[in-house]
Amino acid sequence: MRKSTVLILAYLPYYLNDLFNIYVTDYVTWVSLDYLQRLLVLAILYVAFRRRDVTTRDLGLVALPLPRFLAWTAVTAAVAMAYLALSEFVLAPHFPKGSLGGVPFDTESPLFLFDLVAGLALVGFSEEIVCRGLTLSTLRDKLSGPALYLASALLFSLMHWSLSTHTLVDAFIYGLIFVPATLATGSIWPTTVVHFLVNFVLYTM
Repeated sequence: MRKSTVLILAYLPYYLNDLFNIYVTDYVTWVSLDYLQRLLVLAILYVAFRRRDVTTRDLGLVALPLPRFLAWTAVTAAVAMAYLALSEFVLAPHFPKGSLGGVPFDTESPLFLFDLVAGLALVGFSEEIVCRGLTLSTLRDKLSGPALYLASALLFSLMHWSLSTHTLVDAFIYGLIFVPATLATGSIWPTTVVHFLVNFVLYTM
């Protein structure tokens, strides 16, 4: 199986997953389906890895020396947090309201605290391994620098198609912010940490 085929199979559950945002209104059900979808994506990648269709390097599962990991994590986090503040406190009022669906949060549910930590860790890892690791390793030989950035960010943004315009724009910008660290290091670990951090701040605001 070609790496591009693996990429399509890995993205497909994400694009279908946003249907949950439209039709599922119970928080526990939504979280359960979301976790299952993400585990399905990881299972697809595991099978592809066992078949030797992809390598750990293709997926960005590359260990980094601690100083390099900390440096790229800190720089990416600083840029992402600066944009988060700009987006939430300056730009947000200027975006049109409304969306096709939304995440049915229930902060009173005992599941919420678990989801806030373990769930967001799963979100960060499962999205970075596809949207930065596999996407960049698949497309970097086919696209030039700017086109590679734009394609990666667009694919990531469109995974949130059922949500608001603000969310789509945010996802696109974060997609651009996360690319340099992965290209420079070949690793998804810095962006996985920052992805978790961004989501954690947004969930707790």
